[in-house]
Amino acid sequence: MSFEFERTPDIARRLALLLAVTSVPVLAGLAVPATARAEDPAALVLPAPARHVPVQDTLYAAGDTGYLHRRETTDGSAATYRWHGYDGTERTVDGFTGKVPGQQGYYGAGTDLLPVPIDASGVVELRDPATGGSTPLTVPDGQYTVGSFGGTVLTVSYNDVWQVDKLHILRVRDGVTTDTAVDPAAGERFDRYPVVAGDGTTAVVRFARGRTIGVLDLATGTLTPVTSRVAVDESWNIQAAVSPTHIAWYQEGMSTARVVRRDDPAGAQTSVAVPASGADIPVVGLAGDWLLTSYRLAAPTGQNPPLRDGGPLKATPISGGSPVTLLAAAQPDLFQVPGGGAVAVGGADAGDWAVRRVETGADGAPVLRTLSEVPARPATLRGIALGVGMLVTKEEDSAPLPAYLTRKVTLAGAPAAGPRSEVTTAPLGDSYGQPLAAGDGSVVHVRHDDATQRDVLVRATADGARTEAVPFDRAAPSTSGRGLRDASGRYAVYGGGDERAVVDFEAPGGPAVVQRLTTPAAALWGSTLWTTDGTGGRIEARDLVTGQVTAHTVDASCQIRDLRTVGRWVYWDCLGQDIVGGDPTTPFGVHDLVTGADIALPVRGTLGDGFVVNHDTDAGLLRLTDFHTGTAAAPRTLTGLPTVPGWKNHDVDKFGGGVAWLETDGTAHVVPSGVPVQPLAVTASQAPAAYTRTAGAAWTPAWQLSRPATGAKLVIKRRTKILRTLDAAPAGAALTAAWDGTLADGTPVPAGTYTWELTAAPEDGTGAGITLSGSVTVSDGA
Repeated sequence: MSFEFERTPDIARRLALLLAVTSVPVLAGLAVPATARAEDPAALVLPAPARHVPVQDTLYAAGDTGYLHRRETTDGSAATYRWHGYDGTERTVDGFTGKVPGQQGYYGAGTDLLPVPIDASGVVELRDPATGGSTPLTVPDGQYTVGSFGGTVLTVSYNDVWQVDKLHILRVRDGVTTDTAVDPAAGERFDRYPVVAGDGTTAVVRFARGRTIGVLDLATGTLTPVTSRVAVDESWNIQAAVSPTHIAWYQEGMSTARVVRRDDPAGAQTSVAVPASGADIPVVGLAGDWLLTSYRLAAPTGQNPPLRDGGPLKATPISGGSPVTLLAAAQPDLFQVPGGGAVAVGGADAGDWAVRRVETGADGAPVLRTLSEVPARPATLRGIALGVGMLVTKEEDSAPLPAYLTRKVTLAGAPAAGPRSEVTTAPLGDSYGQPLAAGDGSVVHVRHDDATQRDVLVRATADGARTEAVPFDRAAPSTSGRGLRDASGRYAVYGGGDERAVVDFEAPGGPAVVQRLTTPAAALWGSTLWTTDGTGGRIEARDLVTGQVTAHTVDASCQIRDLRTVGRWVYWDCLGQDIVGGDPTTPFGVHDLVTGADIALPVRGTLGDGFVVNHDTDAGLLRLTDFHTGTAAAPRTLTGLPTVPGWKNHDVDKFGGGVAWLETDGTAHVVPSGVPVQPLAVTASQAPAAYTRTAGAAWTPAWQLSRPATGAKLVIKRRTKILRTLDAAPAGAALTAAWDGTLADGTPVPAGTYTWELTAAPEDGTGAGITLSGSVTVSDGA
């Protein structure tokens, strides 16, 4: 005797699919709640977004009083089987082995009794999960269980060549197991796993060939053969559903399902179109006079395919008509409720995921009733950047593909976080894709091109434009990827060892390398490249537009190997990020370009506006040192932050003064530095002195600022007369404008020279605004 619950490759494949379908989307434009800690009222604490794939809540049975399910755990531990009553009660079902359609048999469907095997004794408890009461049933020797419907257990026996020769209907009468043997239809042989659907009184079985199926009366043992009218003579891919009024079956690959009246299974058949969902495999169910369709997701064919939350749940009138979508996404498992309708799991997205009952309303149309919500699971975040108040997170699974998500954060006044927006896709894994915010609303990262074996710099702007550049035309290992050193506006610095390349993403003719350096010390501030010639204490500021070089000397007798710059502050370090295991006493400090003074620091760190942030990896602490007065204060602890390998878990906003960090659970924190910021200033400008007026072309000046501005206006004048006033659009800490050489009414201005004036105020209201001026000569083109 045996109660057969062993796993097969089919089970493994199905479970793999089930586990792969578990989502939580992050939608562009969706505001993420932000909460402030009581002890730090200016801080933002932003919980991790939901995972795109919902939490899997697998169904195993449905009865008139509840359903059996097993919900994926958040810690990866084995989930328990639980019976959820329609009244909201829930209890654990110990010992259930959890078979579902398409696996080894069809167990526990169609009633409120569940089969629970007792060890290998051949005894099965028919357990009522609502009360805990049970009835023992003994499976005879030589029989193997293939289905269970309430108080009825179905088994098979084999002939001498291990072909199924009989079905057996087992019941308990007066404490004794009864056995009703059922022979196959004439000329047929039962499939190895014959039971595909049923309830307490009826089961649908399949034969070894798919041209015929059988409807079995569990009370009498009468087997009625039904012509299946399937496309191919295969039984293994036939599925079925039983409702109080209908029986439906469907063969994988067909465009229609067949439906008969339950009280006349051999009678007239209705062909019902099954809606397609790409390559996904339909799964059929019934609700009243409607055919339900969910979908088993097709196996992905490409590398790193997009995550999917499931196919839709649809309902099609049996009498004919167009399908309606009940749920945007659903798990494939559908279980019939004996009294009518079905139980399914799905929703609009992971935040809306729930176990739902499909019923029919007063008008006969299908309606949904939520039985139990399935809470979303946090997404995996592996990288953070902060620039001009824009928080960037690299998110592995909050969207169909790994992506960079941005949101505007405000720390002045009441802390707030704006809506989330996806900038671009991100590379998988930790080695590549750690983001940098370039200060103009763009995000810069590195990807590896497997085809060319090159590292590629990628710049994605706030409007979705994506630009790429190859800094070194030679093969790079696919584990490099941490060579992105700095970014500011249109420029980025990339390299390793003692090599650095400066890329201009807006160079004439396309992105290009505009500087190559043989030093690891290179930093950007606007259009100025800071580097060193290798001489101890000497640093240089090189204007990338004009080529002009300005030399400075800092209090360093060693070779400087790292530079960072924010306005008046230049951080230098003779150890640098390229020295592993170097002497920690090697000099480092900050040079003040305004006073010419050198400021000693107690610890190394990432430069901000008047401060450095140090991650003490030994102590697991993030600390801030304020030096804006010219003297470094004692470091103060911002938070405990464990070390993580391979990805960036904290950043400093050098264009605004905030500090951000990311916990391993995906919670992001943003706090103000508490250090006064420098006055608003221009760090780079592109204001062409000449403009040729042609159709569709405009004069488009742009300015990169030290921090975000607001209320920016560009005034065009002829001598003292104002001809046009334009808004200058902000993008991070950058401003852009466009003038087509016309007055407000569209009248072209005469060719000639005009003056312009740009005014803007600091977005945070701190300090004075800026006023810039210049001239542009307008001429007419062909």
